Amino acid sequence: MKQNGMICKTLLLAAMMGFSLMSNAQRYETDHGRVYFGEEMLMQADAHSFVDLGCGYAKDRHHVYMNGRILEFVDPATFRLKEPGTWRHRDKKTDEPEVPRGYYKSKWNVYYGDKKLDAMPSGFEELGGGYAKDHFNVFYYGEKVKGAMASSFKYMGNGYAEDSFDTYYRGRKLK
Repeated sequence: MKQNGMICKTLLLAAMMGFSLMSNAQRYETDHGRVYFGEEMLMQADAHSFVDLGCGYAKDRHHVYMNGRILEFVDPATFRLKEPGTWRHRDKKTDEPEVPRGYYKSKWNVYYGDKKLDAMPSGFEELGGGYAKDHFNVFYYGEKVKGAMASSFKYMGNGYAEDSFDTYYRGRKLK
């Protein structure tokens, strides 16, 4: 009986330490002019301009970070996250961190959530209903709509969209 009690206490202590380490690993902190993500010091981070944007994202005057890693070719001056109402809730089974849903763009890239899209930011526009387009491509919730003509593509409402030749429903061409 004493051995089972000791095993339970050990497992409980290990679980508590594990949860503590997991929660610490998901936070940015500044201390004495240094920036940390969990216990890892971010060597290139500028502590004076550093801002924790939430959900694993942060930026300073030189870089944008996601989960402590620099996002290459992302301009911190133009990088923005969507409003809080556009974020997914945590997955209760896996306790995965929140990931933004919706489109956002930096000076050089376009993203849907944490996925970089093959799209040009200069001509990128959201159309509504999960649809978006640039000069050449049409997207539905971050996935390319095959065969869609971007130049004439319009969102019609209730999941429907059309271009000059076809009608689409929820990102799929109707026959």
